[in-house]
Amino acid sequence: MPADPSPVTRAQLPALVRDIIAEVLMVAPEEVRADTALVRDLGAESLDFLDLLFRLEESLGRTIPPERWNDYVQDRARGEDLATAITTQLVLEFAERELPGQ
Repeated sequence: MPADPSPVTRAQLPALVRDIIAEVLMVAPEEVRADTALVRDLGAESLDFLDLLFRLEESLGRTIPPERWNDYVQDRARGEDLATAITTQLVLEFAERELPGQ
């Protein structure tokens, strides 16, 4: 039996990610741009990323182990300062990979 399709389309994902980040970090959606560094610019902390993952799971209709997020960040931001490397764009790219059927 095939997996249920995600309730979110690829076209909807940028707005969804922006809105989730804004909710989790309690900022206006206008403050969340592709190049916004979640830690440096918006003050994100480790628990915020767990909340972010939980909300992505709910929206995408699938379980996302925290280890998968950690591995993705470590791979994509190898050698970079994580305070500046974890951007909205990085979260969006991770979410795109997590869309069912991808």
